[in-house]
Amino acid sequence: MVTKLHILFKNPRLSLVALFLATCGSASAQFNPKKQAAPLAPVNADTLLKPAKPSADLTFELYSDAYDKYLRKLRTKQRNSYSFKPGLDITQVSFNNWQQGGDNAYSGSASLYFEHNYTAPVFSIKTVFDAKYGLMRTTGQTRKNVDYFNLSITPSWNISERWKLSGALIWKSQFTKSYDYPKEAPKIWKSSFMAPGTVEISTGFTYEPPSKKLNILLAPIAGKLTFVLSDSLARKGGLGTETGKKIKAEVGAQVRVNYKTTFAKEKIEYITKLDSFWNYTLPPSATWENSLTFKVTNVIKLSAIVNLIYNDQITTPKAQEKRDAGRVPKPWDYLQIYQSVGFGLQFNIASKPQKPVQESTITRSRLKYKK
Repeated sequence: MVTKLHILFKNPRLSLVALFLATCGSASAQFNPKKQAAPLAPVNADTLLKPAKPSADLTFELYSDAYDKYLRKLRTKQRNSYSFKPGLDITQVSFNNWQQGGDNAYSGSASLYFEHNYTAPVFSIKTVFDAKYGLMRTTGQTRKNVDYFNLSITPSWNISERWKLSGALIWKSQFTKSYDYPKEAPKIWKSSFMAPGTVEISTGFTYEPPSKKLNILLAPIAGKLTFVLSDSLARKGGLGTETGKKIKAEVGAQVRVNYKTTFAKEKIEYITKLDSFWNYTLPPSATWENSLTFKVTNVIKLSAIVNLIYNDQITTPKAQEKRDAGRVPKPWDYLQIYQSVGFGLQFNIASKPQKPVQESTITRSRLKYKK
């Protein structure tokens, strides 16, 4: 008896086709995509565009010796600025067959102004040296007509945009001896280097607007030392110390005002400085300096100077004259006035302004980055 199974075994091709159909039927019966497929969870688009952050921060250091030197040099240029102004004035007056009379005179003076500023994000320090020395030749004699120097050092710490906590150290004196020239009498020695000389130390607050034109120091605590280092001048007295004493110490308050501005496209410059000290028991002493400079060229300039000094502890010629006459000097008898109008040369050697650099990029010489 021949069955279907015998036919399949005898014909291999038919057996393979039958096996394939049987397998497909059983698979379709066991798996139904519509019934067993699960819905996919929604995917955020940001997770596909942004890579996931690493679990730990990556820290690495970059260091280059050449770049390190460049940053140090850049920081030094940014924080330091200076201005150096030497000057020379010459004046000559001559008379020939002049009915009104007069004496031929020649005068010359040399000046020096140096200013250095160190400016850091919080701390700054300003150093100024101002000096002038001049001689005059008239009636066959050579006399000194101007002689002084001032050195001031002012450190400051920023409190706000306009106010600073400041200190000040000021040294004032002259270079050489000075004389009085009375009529028909030999000259009289009246002052010299550090006779008198003053050193002032103060602590207070400084107001300075962003324009930097105005600077006001208010120091409720200040000390002043007056020196007369010459024995003969100290015994003579009248130079700010007691007769026979070389040093006088005072404690009080100090006010300093500096103002500087320019006009006519920086062709005209006006500078005024007021320095006052009050020891709480005596009238205050003050020095007020005013200078107006007209720049003809970058080197040639015209200048007008008016300086006033008031200190009733220093004997002036008018005050001494009244004392010799048995009278009491008035306050204005102690007022000293110096005036000068000149034509001369002035050179200005100054540092170039540097572009501001973010402090965070140059604070550390060894650059460290964290990402």
